[in-house]
Amino acid sequence: MKQLLLVSDGLFHPPLPGRVTLRRFLTGLPGCALTVTRSLEKLPPGLERFDAMLLYFHHKQVTPAALHALDQFVGAGGGLLAIHSATASFKSTPHYFELLGGRFTGHGKVAPFQIVPSGESPLFAGLPAFWLTDEVYLHETQAGIQVHFTTRHAGQDVPVVWTWTYGRGRVCYAMPGHRSATLADPHYQQVLQRGLEWVWRS
Repeated sequence: MKQLLLVSDGLFHPPLPGRVTLRRFLTGLPGCALTVTRSLEKLPPGLERFDAMLLYFHHKQVTPAALHALDQFVGAGGGLLAIHSATASFKSTPHYFELLGGRFTGHGKVAPFQIVPSGESPLFAGLPAFWLTDEVYLHETQAGIQVHFTTRHAGQDVPVVWTWTYGRGRVCYAMPGHRSATLADPHYQQVLQRGLEWVWRS
């Protein structure tokens, strides 16, 4: 049984119905036991018992102690899956973005966009292109991330899903998540499940 820690908070961004939908989806994953907390400041003791952590929040500040706990968890081999506004959090904390592999720089309007597989990725093999209506987030990314899905925005290919390694840990970021309907989309749920399966602590 894999142990997953969900760190999630918000009423409107991210939306509470989306958080409920995500939690229901995670609870239904086979072989996954879910624990929930609302912030990095409220991480439970004994983080080493968790195989992965999922971040779905939009917070402005993080304490040095909480960031250190996250760093130690991932660096020691814990998995990390971050969704949507996780990369827009803690904007004044550069080290946080070294952990995630990218930093939010802006976004477009909520609108339909197509999510397209990028090259031949064994991690997401067999998953088709699909459409969502959501925000397109723009990022500055770390050199060395592996982009698995992209979308077109302002005439350019924009990363939608990427993976990254930090220390002995694996990190996956999935950009959509502004609308609750996004978290209920079966294609996107497949992407999230594959991402989790990759980041689990080995």
